[in-house]
Amino acid sequence: MKVWIRTPYSIDRNLGQAYNEEMNLIPDGDAACFHDGDMMFLTPDYGHIIDQYADAYPNDVLTCWTNRIHPLAVGQLYETINSSNVKDHLTVKQGFTTTTEITGPVSGFLLVIPKHIWLLYPFSEENTYRQGEPNLLGVDNEWTNKIRRNGIKVLRMDGLYVWHTYRLLSNGQDKSHLK
Repeated sequence: MKVWIRTPYSIDRNLGQAYNEEMNLIPDGDAACFHDGDMMFLTPDYGHIIDQYADAYPNDVLTCWTNRIHPLAVGQLYETINSSNVKDHLTVKQGFTTTTEITGPVSGFLLVIPKHIWLLYPFSEENTYRQGEPNLLGVDNEWTNKIRRNGIKVLRMDGLYVWHTYRLLSNGQDKSHLK
């Protein structure tokens, strides 16, 4: 299985549609690794790490650790480092190790999605959380809740840690870029 690393973006503010468009480009039997534009890999072997996890867990959706995130996504927050200096985050050991199942809210800053799962459960292209608003917020949780209801696990790759800027200058409060 090849993992295609992509950064979906939607001028129309329809992230579900952007995810679906990208998944349509991925060959059957492969997986997509979607990540936010404000997320950064911290080691040069990130592709190998993701590939090893995807091969080991081909029937699950994967995510990882990060430094900044919505407070509800506690299963992905690596709280040991509380610094806005990227250099401080380079010390986190990374490599293929274990996984931990995430059962609570999931932030979509990084998701590894096997195409065969997406074919069964494509992303919603309508905002079912906030009617009349752009389809940006809640897309990740709506989708991960749907797949979990159908028996698919969301696993954290315990050996992958990424930087996520996530509203760094506004203490997580400013959402104006999403309007």
